[in-house]
Amino acid sequence: MVHGSRPASSPAPLLKGVTSHPQLSSAAVTWEIDAPAERRTAVDAVLARSDLQETMPGRLRPCANPECRRFLLDRSETNRGRWCSMALCGNRMKARRHYQRTREAAAE
Repeated sequence: MVHGSRPASSPAPLLKGVTSHPQLSSAAVTWEIDAPAERRTAVDAVLARSDLQETMPGRLRPCANPECRRFLLDRSETNRGRWCSMALCGNRMKARRHYQRTREAAAE
């Protein structure tokens, strides 16, 4: 949810005053979240991130493009995905590296 080296506790203020209570039905027990309307989206994001960390540890990470603010959910077998989108960020970063290599080779 955050880029850089901010501590994992940084979303804690978003969760202040948020409560949950069970909803019973004949099919299952679900949990209803009570959060202020202005923080509901942020609370949902924190809960989704927490769920991903539990079910797919190490698979959610920021895109390797420093100009991008997106995250990727790496589903590759090797867990080595780098880009939020190969068509966007991956292509841009690879094109930049290729351009730099060809310029350096031409300068020599």
